Amino acid sequence: MTVIGTGDMGLLRHWVYDWGGLNTQLMLWINRSMPADWIGFARLLSAIGSYWGAPLMGVALLGWRAVKRSEPAALAPFRFGVGVLVAILLAWTAKAAFALPRPSDLYANDMAWVLGAPDSLYAFPSGHAVYTAAVVASLWPLGPWPFRLLLLAIAAAVGWSRVALGAHFPADVVAGFLLGGACVVATHGWAVSLKRAVAKWRARR
Repeated sequence: MTVIGTGDMGLLRHWVYDWGGLNTQLMLWINRSMPADWIGFARLLSAIGSYWGAPLMGVALLGWRAVKRSEPAALAPFRFGVGVLVAILLAWTAKAAFALPRPSDLYANDMAWVLGAPDSLYAFPSGHAVYTAAVVASLWPLGPWPFRLLLLAIAAAVGWSRVALGAHFPADVVAGFLLGGACVVATHGWAVSLKRAVAKWRARR
């Protein structure tokens, strides 16, 4: 039986999370390369990717469901609600479990921008990236490829903003995207079951 020691864990983190040092280098390059007149734009993108917008997105999907009257539109609010809830819970759990520091805790003196107070103590994964990916996955079936490409572009811009503003390392954002998208896909069956249960409940009224 092989026991993973502290040195092995450090090596694993070095390559899986730190990307052999590239994670920090990319963070510093993106952060330092943002022009001062882009700060407002970066803050706007960061606000768009905040999970505090979830109630508004839920209402919008319910409205689209009433207007469109298609199966993907009918399922979308349930995919979004279940997927986002599971994704956020897992993200909070991961933040506490891994307890990885934010860039400003390690490289504040080397960064050009450290703006705003973080919404949580730890960095991994990015909550904004988790939520944004969950939104993209929920909206994915609702439109053609130009619409999907727009979703991907917005997600990438939100991810960039989190690094540019000094809130996250690129690895935090990538992990957040993977987690958020995976949660919506993995809970698809739950969303379908919930939709059916709601339909049966409404039929009995």
